[in-house]
Amino acid sequence: MSNNRPRTTTAEEALGRIRNGSRVFIGSGCGEPRFLVDRLQASRLYDVEVVQVLSIRPPEGTSRSPGDRIRTKTFFLVGRGAREALYHGRADYVPVFMSDVPRLLAQARPDCALIQVSPPDTHGYMSLGPAVDVAKEAIELAGTVIAQVNRSVPRTLGDSFIHQSEVDYLVDHEEELLEVADPFLDEADLRIGHNIARLIDDGATIHAGLGHLPAAALRSAGDKKDLGIHTDMFTTACWWLIEQGAVTNRRKEINRNRCVASYALGTKALFDYLGMNPFVEFHPASYTNDPGVIGRHENMISIHEAMEVDLTGLVCASSRGHRVYSGVGGLVDFMRGTSRSKRGKFIVALHSMAKDGAESNIVPVNSAGSGLMASRAAVQYVVTEYGSVNLHGKSLRDRAIALIEIAHPQWREQLRSQAQDHGLLSAGEPISLFASVVYPQQLERRHDFDEVSVLFRPAKAADVRAIQEFFYGLNDKDVYFRFLRSRRAFPREEMAAMANIDYQNRMTVLGLVGELGFETVVAIGRYEAVAGSDLVEVDIAVDEQFRHHGLGEFLLRYVFEIAAQKGFQGVSAHIAYDNPRIIKLVQKMGYRIKATLDCGVYEIEIRFDDQVDQPTFELTYPRAWQEHQGPPPEERF
Repeated sequence: MSNNRPRTTTAEEALGRIRNGSRVFIGSGCGEPRFLVDRLQASRLYDVEVVQVLSIRPPEGTSRSPGDRIRTKTFFLVGRGAREALYHGRADYVPVFMSDVPRLLAQARPDCALIQVSPPDTHGYMSLGPAVDVAKEAIELAGTVIAQVNRSVPRTLGDSFIHQSEVDYLVDHEEELLEVADPFLDEADLRIGHNIARLIDDGATIHAGLGHLPAAALRSAGDKKDLGIHTDMFTTACWWLIEQGAVTNRRKEINRNRCVASYALGTKALFDYLGMNPFVEFHPASYTNDPGVIGRHENMISIHEAMEVDLTGLVCASSRGHRVYSGVGGLVDFMRGTSRSKRGKFIVALHSMAKDGAESNIVPVNSAGSGLMASRAAVQYVVTEYGSVNLHGKSLRDRAIALIEIAHPQWREQLRSQAQDHGLLSAGEPISLFASVVYPQQLERRHDFDEVSVLFRPAKAADVRAIQEFFYGLNDKDVYFRFLRSRRAFPREEMAAMANIDYQNRMTVLGLVGELGFETVVAIGRYEAVAGSDLVEVDIAVDEQFRHHGLGEFLLRYVFEIAAQKGFQGVSAHIAYDNPRIIKLVQKMGYRIKATLDCGVYEIEIRFDDQVDQPTFELTYPRAWQEHQGPPPEERF
């Protein structure tokens, strides 16, 4: 590489420096110097190996040169053109972590680098625009550097500049940059995006990988506050999130007040936004994808799209079977980084089944030859259109139950049978995974009680152990009030009945605190339809530490509300005579209460259409009680 001013020349003269058998690095994605690449493909060179991180050229733009002339090695496949080149034998795919690409280049030094830059400024500096990634390392390593100077290249800021003294030849040629259109997001994409967005806390730093679902997640996070962006790939969805006011970068631990990216994939409108924009900095992938740097963000969230996940949590994200669809990219880099983040979340999203419905994407065993990207020990959150689960630290049985619950309903029973065949579930497993029932996410509700945030939601099959732990944590008196008898054990089979609900005639609502997958149950409210009646029987229990904050009243009102939504006309309940606390709670609901006292238990009935201004408790006694027991005792409420 020359230390003098580079020579401005024609493409033919500059490319004439390349010899047969050379290894040539080409700028990535939207930063590909198309004019130079077209001239290279038209040349009479033989046995040239092209090295490129990723190509977004359409099928008609990919090299059709015979294999003994120009052959491409790529580290990531984006779009149909790159895949067709691979499938038809015109290209090779190299599986490698994005953070390791610079080291790979150092081991196989390119003879020449073809890059695309903005025109030099008065100081001789040129920007690499939307394709910094590993270009700076390639420039340093290459024997000859040829730069296409293109006025369409946005002058991106950050560690994105090279000096003209680092270049041997400048070729002036203006042309539009390659573009990547915004993905069309269908209803299922948006449902998954919404489920992902619910895992994003205000102040989190976001990384979103390639695909429809990460884009849908960003599109669903517009109501968040003070988000930050630290990513390898900057897209139109990132820009949209900024425009919504959700991204301020104020709470990032490093590169505060700035978005950080390595390359951009998008359209001209995105490039115009990025030009001379100090809010977005571009850095080499060796920085953006460094797990140590990623992990310095205390609330790092990384979102990736997968192709299939097996019932033990193995994630396939690059190929299905032996057919490669994308690549390793930054998935593992960010998986490692989020594991070092204090409150990091690594999120894998996928459609519950194939677009044609022919197969489930949650599978008993991954397809042979699939590119497994996240090990069982590394996987955290898995999201489909039917919900999200946290698998980290879960047993294989609990993983299978959780994943079947977010599988498509038409595949759940088959998955349960396959899980039993593979020994993940026992034949006598008390959990019933309803094939035709979809978890009612719309019934989830969060409420703050004296600075304690509690999530109320319907119970799931994976909650059985947490329900057991709740009841084991109650004192003897509370157990008696809840079950109207003393008891010491709460067997899994019995507790499973509280999770085996159909969301219509049987409902269990849990009050939860803590991170998804590691929640603690602090309250339980239930109803069950009364046979031959339009009423449901209701009961609730609240952890002693969470009383006196209004949690019990909130939960009871919510159970009433759900029952009314489901078409029931009222509730009934059995309450111990010496439990005045719950009687007073019921009175606060604002209904006329009809009660019968028998054998020390109030049997109450409330009709939803019988509301009153003042609490009313109409008490009667069985005739047999009055005949044999004498006058009724003094009331205790």
